[in-house]
Amino acid sequence: MKDYHFENDNKEFDTTIRLDHINEKVKELEQNQTDEDDLGDKDEFLNAFESEKFEDPLPIQPAEEPMTFVTREPRKQPVYDGGQPPMPPKDENDEEDEPFWNKKTIGLITIAALVVLGICFGIVKMVFFSNPLDKATEAAPMLVTEVLDEEELLVYDINAAKQKTVNLTPETVVYNEDEVQIQPDIIQMGDLLMIQMDQDGEFAVTISYDDSIKKEEITGLKADTSAKELQGEDRSFAYDKKTIFYYDEEEIRPEDIESCDVLEISGIGDVVWSVKVLEYHGYITVENAQNIKNGTFTLDEEEPVPLSDVEKIAVKEGTHSITIKGDNIESRTDSVLVQAGETTVYDLSKAQQKMGVLAVNANVSDYKLYINGALVDSSQPSVLPFGEYDVVILKNGYKEWSQTVTLNQDAVSVNAQLETEEQLATVVINCNEADANVFINGEEKGTAPLQVTLPYGTYEVEVFKDGFTSYHQTVQIQSSVVHISATLG
Repeated sequence: MKDYHFENDNKEFDTTIRLDHINEKVKELEQNQTDEDDLGDKDEFLNAFESEKFEDPLPIQPAEEPMTFVTREPRKQPVYDGGQPPMPPKDENDEEDEPFWNKKTIGLITIAALVVLGICFGIVKMVFFSNPLDKATEAAPMLVTEVLDEEELLVYDINAAKQKTVNLTPETVVYNEDEVQIQPDIIQMGDLLMIQMDQDGEFAVTISYDDSIKKEEITGLKADTSAKELQGEDRSFAYDKKTIFYYDEEEIRPEDIESCDVLEISGIGDVVWSVKVLEYHGYITVENAQNIKNGTFTLDEEEPVPLSDVEKIAVKEGTHSITIKGDNIESRTDSVLVQAGETTVYDLSKAQQKMGVLAVNANVSDYKLYINGALVDSSQPSVLPFGEYDVVILKNGYKEWSQTVTLNQDAVSVNAQLETEEQLATVVINCNEADANVFINGEEKGTAPLQVTLPYGTYEVEVFKDGFTSYHQTVQIQSSVVHISATLG
């Protein structure tokens, strides 16, 4: 084994000690050491240190340089009492002579580096990753006019009275009426919301269906577009020119609202800004009702109205009951299905009419019978639907008989009394002397030759002229043309 010797404090070579002897002393010192390292267990520290996540690894500290031993010429081994060399006295300044890069120094530097990194990380986050929603304005009422996509809304700012775009971010929070957080995709056109914007007025911080928004389900309203009011029997609501009226996510006109519609109105203060139709109306039209006498129309359980007043009526979508009554038809009840926005036609052309018997009796025989202009068999009664009819009887030699007959029961009888017709004949009177005066039944008719029209019958005909013997004759007229020749003597 080699011998080593060291310089003493006076830079002189000191006692030579063997290497194995030095190793034994080092082991003895390690076993007798009672002071714990101030930095604790190195493995525990390194594990904690490695668990921290840093964007950049800490620079590796240079390892402590190993102690360099200088080989000297061997000197004579000194002899000590007890076989062991005495321990040198402990110097108070020994700590100052310890190397700088020891465990304690490395630990302190590491802790300081962690603190500095944390501060830097916070500053960088504040500068580059600051949330624009951290600063926000006061919530304001806004009406959604269009949903552009899941991250962008087109709204009407009620307080500012202008249209604007609202952007949503992943940090935007949406609450329902119960203040429960919901997904933004539930927002739709016509929603009236309280929206809190960021300080720049670009991004939405919170969106809520706030209880300050008045919402009510109501029916029985019609829109007065000139007054901009929704009017009912005992209530009315003002609306704005920017108010949205819509059904099934489609915008409609205010005048399209019917009193039978079920509405959900939403407003701020005294103004309604959103009118959502929950149950929309359809229409019923009645055709071929003109032949029903004194007809009535009943819808569901409502009061009957005159059938003549029913042209096109608005009703709620769904199935409805219609009852038709009339003097000339059997009462009928039908169910009809009305779809929203559609028109249902109710046709009465096949309504079952009441039937009756019309019997016509006359004081003559072999006559012609006409009912509503149609020639019918006069020898037997006519079976007809209830209603009004024009009855005409014709017979040669008799005046025309006509009457309007109402058939409103099972059997109606009509008695016709025909009067004889005054038959006329053309009477031509000639005379052998011109300009002779002609008298018929004592009434002067003119001078011969003469033509007159006379009813059938018996007449006294006289012809006179001065200087001549007069003509007198009784004439029976029974044909359409009669010729009389008068000769004066």
